[in-house]
Amino acid sequence: MRNTIPAAALMCALPLATGQHHYGPSKWNGPHEGSKTWPGHSYSPTASASAAASSSAGSQQQTCDMLTAAEVEAMGNNTLFNRWRPRSHFLAPAGWMNDPCAPIYDPTRDVYHLFYQWHPQHINWGNISWGYATSKDMVTWEDHNGWQDHEALALGPTGYGNYNGLGIFSGTGQPVNMQGEVDGTLLLFYTSVAHLPTNWMIDYQPYTETQSLASSTDGGKTWTEYAGNPVINTTTNMPPMSWNLTGFRDPFFEPWPAMDALLGQDEAHYYAVFGSGIKGVGPRMPLWSAPASDLTDWTFLGALWEPAANTSLGPLLSTGTYGFNFEVSGFFSLPDSDGNLHYYVNMGTEGGNLTFHESNHWALWNEGVVSRRENGSAEFTPIAGGAGDWGLSYALNSFNDTKNNRRVQWAWAPEDLAGDDGLFSAHQQGFQGSLTLPRELFVHEVDHVLNINGSVSEAREASLRQHSDGTFKALTLGVRPLPDVVSALLAPATHKTYDVGTITAPQILQQSGSMHMRFKATITSHTGACGLLIATSPDEDQTESTRIIYEPTNHTLLVDRSHSSTIQEGFNNASVIGYFNPYTVLSPHHPNTTNPAEPQPQQEPITMDIFIDGSLVEIYLDERFALTTRIYPSMECSTGFGVFVQEGTEAVFERVEAWMGMLDAWPKRPRDSSSPLVFDSPAETGNYTWWPGN
Repeated sequence: MRNTIPAAALMCALPLATGQHHYGPSKWNGPHEGSKTWPGHSYSPTASASAAASSSAGSQQQTCDMLTAAEVEAMGNNTLFNRWRPRSHFLAPAGWMNDPCAPIYDPTRDVYHLFYQWHPQHINWGNISWGYATSKDMVTWEDHNGWQDHEALALGPTGYGNYNGLGIFSGTGQPVNMQGEVDGTLLLFYTSVAHLPTNWMIDYQPYTETQSLASSTDGGKTWTEYAGNPVINTTTNMPPMSWNLTGFRDPFFEPWPAMDALLGQDEAHYYAVFGSGIKGVGPRMPLWSAPASDLTDWTFLGALWEPAANTSLGPLLSTGTYGFNFEVSGFFSLPDSDGNLHYYVNMGTEGGNLTFHESNHWALWNEGVVSRRENGSAEFTPIAGGAGDWGLSYALNSFNDTKNNRRVQWAWAPEDLAGDDGLFSAHQQGFQGSLTLPRELFVHEVDHVLNINGSVSEAREASLRQHSDGTFKALTLGVRPLPDVVSALLAPATHKTYDVGTITAPQILQQSGSMHMRFKATITSHTGACGLLIATSPDEDQTESTRIIYEPTNHTLLVDRSHSSTIQEGFNNASVIGYFNPYTVLSPHHPNTTNPAEPQPQQEPITMDIFIDGSLVEIYLDERFALTTRIYPSMECSTGFGVFVQEGTEAVFERVEAWMGMLDAWPKRPRDSSSPLVFDSPAETGNYTWWPGN
């Protein structure tokens, strides 16, 4: 067993990230530890690339050949296509992908639709289009018109000089026509891009971004741009907004009956918010509306929310920073168990560099009170907030799943490549990015919470309702992977349970697991840092291993990736930090030993629910915390898992379970759905000023 580093020390050693515009990967230069080899093992590129194409339960055939950075760099395009590729998540058939767009449930045909930002046959951002797939259940998916090359394309740029000539940026959709009627029409609302580059830090060129509509009357087989596009054609320093813009993109639109009532609307309206900001002032969430009877007629209602630049709701560790510009904004209302509505916004924040967050982009949420200003406009005032994802996932996009009466959210999970200016292994893999599992959002409630020394109220992650006995009900935004989707994905898996109980030292529970699995455990008590081990190599020294640790001294979850891969110079191995503070509750189920008539304060158990799918790792805690990260083990046999405690710590683990070998979410794609990679010419890229071209 290798020497371990205390979790608190790891947090103090985190580097300051220097992320770029969210469409491109950030650059990170990690330490070079040199190549490691095991006696008797050598690497075969052909064997390694092909072996990664199959993954089942714990009995799967795995090799312990160690891939090196030099070997990766010597390999050709697409040769590592399946080495770290997720198979149970939503992702493009090949090429670059980023934001999820326009998730829709079509009640006329009983079909789910989901789009995504796409640059087919390229491994970097550029010429952004919309790829497209459909599903009957959000479990298995089928590419629109096929998976090869550009076949899955739904919308694409039309060439420089047009309102949508250089990009189809993010947006949303509704299963209605332009008169708000449900007749089988599908309606998309997106940002049309005429000029590039765009970035909150540079001067905004007029009419860079406008807002446009496209529709389909044949269930998504074909799409038609609205002849009157763009339907919102204002720009920087022009009425009706008259803002010195940092950006104006990513329309999120829905009916919002509660807003109709607040504003005294005589007829039903749709409302839209956008990612935006005012230079030198702060990020903004502009609010527009259109009557449901005419979704081409949009009116500016002012800023729904006006935070100052680079501020935060509460402590940075627990609520994050608003930065200088918003992207991919959204709004929704959710009822609690008493039927009271809670109003939420989500946003991608740009520019707020923090030492403990690995990017200057952050997916956040806030709950707030929506009121009416004296001038008649609506105002959002935040009362609680946190991260929609504490890791690298970004560009949150949600929709009302009317089939199941629930709010479902998708998020983009970029790669985490460090070498070669953030493109190490990108050509060899032949793609970048995927989406997270679909997540259900709900009002999470815990009763009889103790606000000890103000620890809950000061964190600002929850709103509190006080009871007569001095305890509180804590209400925050809940998040969990869709239970029905998870059940279906695990249907073919091998399920095992482990009797762990009390431990005082780390334990490997199984040396050979799967690259596509779920691992879940509940920690019922602990005296220090503890958690789970994943992606562990079977050698005695655990040459490769990832530790997921709850650190009670500062209420954080730490993902220690310092030994996740021996390819240190190629992949980001920085630790990932998220804030999580278990509640202390007065529970009648734990009587006070000195006074049986009084309940005993008890810290709630911590349930860690982890999904590993190729390089993608999603971590959920107690249905109110999500963190996404990436790991790239150099050895295919690094699939072991276990439980962890820091030296001198005792912890009790219950309900420890693993499911190995998850369902393929793309049954109609071949396992190798790679496409030939191409490089754009200077003419296609504005002499490489619009996008890199690779």
